[in-house]
Amino acid sequence: MTQLPPMPNPKSNPLKIMNIQLILPVLLTAAGAVVAQAQTVVSSGHVDLGIAYESGSWDLHVHQEEPVEAEYEPGEAILQVGAAAQTAIPANPSFSFLGNAGDPIWILPKSANPELLFLGIGAEELDPADWTGNLTLSLETVAGPGRFAIWDTDLFGNPLIRMNSGDGIDASDNLEVIPGSHAHFFYGFTAPGDYSVTFEASGMFQGLSTASGPVTYQFAVVPEPGTGALLLLGLGGLAVAGWRRRGKRS
Repeated sequence: MTQLPPMPNPKSNPLKIMNIQLILPVLLTAAGAVVAQAQTVVSSGHVDLGIAYESGSWDLHVHQEEPVEAEYEPGEAILQVGAAAQTAIPANPSFSFLGNAGDPIWILPKSANPELLFLGIGAEELDPADWTGNLTLSLETVAGPGRFAIWDTDLFGNPLIRMNSGDGIDASDNLEVIPGSHAHFFYGFTAPGDYSVTFEASGMFQGLSTASGPVTYQFAVVPEPGTGALLLLGLGGLAVAGWRRRGKRS
């Protein structure tokens, strides 16, 4: 009877073991790249940071209204701040919270611009009858290459600061959200790159205090056309500064 050759023992072949050890990290990196590519880049049209609450659970998400109707979990979408957002910090001293006058800044405006995201905060899914007073949307952490801020303006064009990571993050970094409402603000980023911005929503639902816990949204600030792909590969993560909720610096 013909005998089959013995099966090779991988333990007796150190070269095969070494090859597996070399190839495995590459495979894991490739798998991670596929996951990263699964994120949807949203770069224009009317989009909201959506706030919903159902069956005792919060639902903070990304709601795209145009050019197509879609909804994403916060980690499924990258909110791109396009090159058209780049401008200079005004000489008006009231804008010094953004940095030095004349320095570059990328701003998503409060009004619609076809080249940029028209980013709002939408709480239309909430029934005002269920809530006592307004909700609070608080800034918890910011990780990115620059500062992040949200502000409104008064009748004279002066900023009304709602959130600002540049002087530290504390309980004053929040804005009120009316249940059932929809609002727009200015969003500012002081450097190109990738940002992770974490918020928490809270309020009084049917007499009980409730909070969403931290929810993180992803932004990619593009300095000029054609560099978006580099940013999505993590170029902005080469020099990341972090701000966490703490006492403001003097």
